[in-house]
Amino acid sequence: MDKETVLNNIFDSDPLGLLEVKAKNQVVTADDRLVASFEEINDFLEHNGYEPQKSTDMNERRLFSRLKGIRENPDKMKALKKYDQYDLLEDIEE
Repeated sequence: MDKETVLNNIFDSDPLGLLEVKAKNQVVTADDRLVASFEEINDFLEHNGYEPQKSTDMNERRLFSRLKGIRENPDKMKALKKYDQYDLLEDIEE
């Protein structure tokens, strides 16, 4: 038996699929993470009717800190302006 036939037999008789090549996950960029984190803030405002505040609720406080950090960074504000559904970044100049 030649090597190719042996290898084909090994791959063909893999009942658990351990030798199967799986597709890699799509790479998430820093921009993707930034947009996703801002979308969490939009979702919070949509569900609660107000923007996140400095609160004892850890999730709300985390979103408050994130929004504060975004507002302090003009580059992030510019990048997120098109995702700003509730005018959270209204001070930005076009």
